[in-house]
Amino acid sequence: MLPRCPDCGLSYFREPGYYLGGMIITYILTAFILLAAYVLSLVFPVARSFSENLKFVFWTCLAVLLTLVLMRPAYSLWLSLDFWIDPWQPGEPK
Repeated sequence: MLPRCPDCGLSYFREPGYYLGGMIITYILTAFILLAAYVLSLVFPVARSFSENLKFVFWTCLAVLLTLVLMRPAYSLWLSLDFWIDPWQPGEPK
């Protein structure tokens, strides 16, 4: 991730622990998507034929992949929400 916006110079790193909200958004989105996929998998009889170990590996890999895919959009959403609620200027310490 870049330390500052290349266009306006706005810092992406406001303070230590700033992106905790982004991590929470990532966790919630991943959990809801996994839950929806799991409920849908219960409907299909093909999913019952796989071994428990294979199911565990599948769900674990899907969770890690979703976390990696959703991390940047969730952090961007967190930064946008913060800027929308409390706008700050480039170079302004916060």
